Amino acid sequence: MTLTPRDFADVAELLGASADPELAASYRPRFNLPPTDPHMMVIAGHRLVAARWQFGPAKQINTRAETLAKNGLTKRAFAERRCLIPADGFYEWLGARGRRQPVWFHARPGQLLTFAGIYDRDGNFAVVTTTANADVAPVHDRMPAILLPDRRDAWLAAPDPALLAPAPEGYLERTLVSPRVNSVANDDPACLAPPEQLPLV
Repeated sequence: MTLTPRDFADVAELLGASADPELAASYRPRFNLPPTDPHMMVIAGHRLVAARWQFGPAKQINTRAETLAKNGLTKRAFAERRCLIPADGFYEWLGARGRRQPVWFHARPGQLLTFAGIYDRDGNFAVVTTTANADVAPVHDRMPAILLPDRRDAWLAAPDPALLAPAPEGYLERTLVSPRVNSVANDDPACLAPPEQLPLV
């Protein structure tokens, strides 16, 4: 995923959340944030806290909306520990192995996305996924469950599966970006540069 605003204050303001000063001090824009890395999440009370992208002993990174309330590994967190994961985009890939072209699905300029999430007792989270909308479906059949601003408080307040629907068509922008994204060693603005060449797909 990505979270590219330069200033942490802008992130907190867009989320309407208060944050620990230590979190603000450690913030840096992320252009290629992989699973298991430190990140942040919004929890009840509109608190923005430090977190890590992994959940439970198995370090699960995603969980399906369709089974969230039934799966023994996630149902308690669904009932008691829901969160919002701030981002401004996420990647999927086109093309065959060795020629994979990253596609950045992202918010419009000046906006953020909030993925529905759950977290464990150690403050580690998993992103809830749902079926892809019409924008993402040509590239992948799943996508993060994106909570629009008017649904964020409802998700934090109650475990309502009806909130976990695909984002409306047209809500995301789609941009082909540099294959630098294919290596988690690269995490800089050049990740979002235009691709050097387009693959055969």
